[in-house]
Amino acid sequence: MLRTLLAVMALLLAGLTAFLVSAWQVPSGMLPERDDHRSHVIENAVLLDPVTGALQPDGSVLVIDGRIEWRGTGAVPGGHDDLERIDAQGRTLMPGLIDVHVHVFDEADLAAGLAHGVTTVRNTGGMPFHLPLAERIERGGILGPRLITTGPILNEIGGRNGNELQELVAGAEEARAAVRRQHAAGFRHLKLYSNLSRESFAAIRDEAAALGMTMSGHPVEGTESDPLPFVASLEAGFQTLEHAESVVWYGLDDDMDMDRMRQLARQIATSGTVIDPTLVVHENLARIVETEGAHITRPEMTGYNPVVASFERDGWAFWSAYQHDDRTRMQAFYIAFTGALHQAGVRLTVGSDSGVMVSPHGVSTLREMEILVEAGLTPLEAIQAATLNGADVLGMDGQIGCLAVGCAADLILVDGDPTQDLARLHDLEAVMRDGRWLDRDRLDDLSEAATQPSSLRTWWRLGQHQLAIR
Repeated sequence: MLRTLLAVMALLLAGLTAFLVSAWQVPSGMLPERDDHRSHVIENAVLLDPVTGALQPDGSVLVIDGRIEWRGTGAVPGGHDDLERIDAQGRTLMPGLIDVHVHVFDEADLAAGLAHGVTTVRNTGGMPFHLPLAERIERGGILGPRLITTGPILNEIGGRNGNELQELVAGAEEARAAVRRQHAAGFRHLKLYSNLSRESFAAIRDEAAALGMTMSGHPVEGTESDPLPFVASLEAGFQTLEHAESVVWYGLDDDMDMDRMRQLARQIATSGTVIDPTLVVHENLARIVETEGAHITRPEMTGYNPVVASFERDGWAFWSAYQHDDRTRMQAFYIAFTGALHQAGVRLTVGSDSGVMVSPHGVSTLREMEILVEAGLTPLEAIQAATLNGADVLGMDGQIGCLAVGCAADLILVDGDPTQDLARLHDLEAVMRDGRWLDRDRLDDLSEAATQPSSLRTWWRLGQHQLAIR
């Protein structure tokens, strides 16, 4: 009897161990191959330089150890016969895309981004696992976009926009302590939310400046009893001010007056503030309303994290039953406002808010670029927003988002001319990330990996996060 019981227990333990190992394993499509090289010669390409927008036929690029060593026309000088040669077959080679506003909960999110040509992301809501995951990617342990992350989202206790994933503070002393804690943990970028008090906001700014940390976030509205003027966010020195929706909410009180809209755009331009519109996430909300929820089950949602979905389901039910057209009208206004920002000279970045509110990674980045074109940018200007502007606000100008000597070999290969038609970006032939060449078959493997998020891993990480911010 005892032997039978022990045998059953051993089988259960073995099964549980196998389950845990399986649930924790990164999808095989994200693992680099043994023969992956980081030095190549790419030939017979049309080179798209986002700085000038010029297309250079018969282009070649020499990549050494993940960096661009040379670019030009014709044969690469100096031979390099020992390097793997890649024939681009007349396709367009350009820098990979930068998405400055995503939410990464699992490695599958990164697979989805890279499969769509996103080679750098900024995660805007850090958890303990993000920093070691970023290091693992840079060491080449797994394939994924370069991962930059803010610390945990900072907001005030009792604020109307507070939630359980934010690090909530009460006043200046706690705010300073939170910034120091995030810095000690290894974070160098801060994400600020809407309802920080005047005292907390000032303390965070001062402590961030003292520690050399950057800040981004929503317009900080203050508290109901002590609201902050909108200009306070323009004067805070944010890397990016997030969400056209939030700017319209606080800068215009959702008033769709076109003259006031243009006046606000000019005020933002004068301040030099960079806006990250994230138009796609509100578009998805509007589509849920318009389709009575059918938008939630579209094919792109296959890899959407099931744990995130469990948190959002009540919201989905509310918007699926919503019987008004104000979300559609507001979306049109947010697009018009983004166009006004562009006309006023405000620099724009590409951020998708992927990972939340039915915005899948990768495809949402491309859709955000398309909406920027709807707002009045040219396809080239949308590409520049997703390359040069993203690199600049992340403090990596000349390192990423570029096609010049010294730039990271984060590249994408597409058919046709995306400066005339952004739809070309949906049909990638290949991606190079840190010098590793991922052909169409490898991208298909990444797409498959993107459909395999781990609920167990996500729950574990959320638990770790809760302990870290308490």
